[in-house]
Amino acid sequence: MAASWSRSKTLGTKQKVFSWRIDSRGNLFIKRKFRKNRFPRIDKISCRHLDRLCEFMQDREWKTLANNAAKLCRGTEKDGIGKFLYKLRSEVSYAQLSSQLGAIFYQAGVWEWNEQKRGMKFLLLSENWQEKITECYRDSLSPENEAAFFDNVLEPVLEPVLEPGLEPEEIVKSKKQKKQEEQIKSIQNIEQMKLSAFFMIKNE
Repeated sequence: MAASWSRSKTLGTKQKVFSWRIDSRGNLFIKRKFRKNRFPRIDKISCRHLDRLCEFMQDREWKTLANNAAKLCRGTEKDGIGKFLYKLRSEVSYAQLSSQLGAIFYQAGVWEWNEQKRGMKFLLLSENWQEKITECYRDSLSPENEAAFFDNVLEPVLEPVLEPGLEPEEIVKSKKQKKQEEQIKSIQNIEQMKLSAFFMIKNE
């Protein structure tokens, strides 16, 4: 049976949708889509690395993301979650998983977030990360949460738009509505042409 993926979004100014899951051993898998890649990339963060990350957070001090690609490569990035991941595996893409981890751990109640989209920081709330994330993962797979996620993601696209100069009640119809109306008109025109042809033949 194929594993189910939970969907979430990063917390920054440019929210990025990603998928994630956790297995019975506490290994976390994160699926991301990059612009230049045709297929999404799946990264595994082992239970051992997550335990070490939890130990890093145990001093109860606020930790920054610290995942700037250029600074990580130059070795000038300040201490934080991304830099810690980079020490565990010297790959920038691995260190930048800190953005997804921040969203997951905050959603699960393992970390607190300072609610700043720029300069975001995180604070450890619970050391029992595996149980909380597993529970969060299972809850997120419920049909209600799945529907709510997509409603939230799609809402800006389906929201009606106001044209400059129009009154509030004169809302411009969505592209979908316009397309449906065009299809109806097209069908009506075809039927009208059929009727016209029928009466012309009859009159002859």
